[in-house]
Amino acid sequence: MTDIYKPSEEQKERIRRLVKGFLQEQNTSVYKLAQMLEKTYGRSGSVSNLLNKLSRATFKISELMDIADLFGYEIKFVKASIEENSKKI
Repeated sequence: MTDIYKPSEEQKERIRRLVKGFLQEQNTSVYKLAQMLEKTYGRSGSVSNLLNKLSRATFKISELMDIADLFGYEIKFVKASIEENSKKI
């Protein structure tokens, strides 16, 4: 049996900052986001559910894709610069 992958606290914090920053840039709240997800995709994700996912940094990629799509964005993998890679090591 293999161990379950668990992201580091640093990774979780990066995810939290990413999602919170995105919502702030879109001038929306977790409450509004929950309503939008339910209306557009039929997701019954309550506000408390979204807050839990945010605090634990446990979003599925499909959830992040739906969030991005709501605001006219898409998720892409972008090669990090050499400077960004050296900060992670």
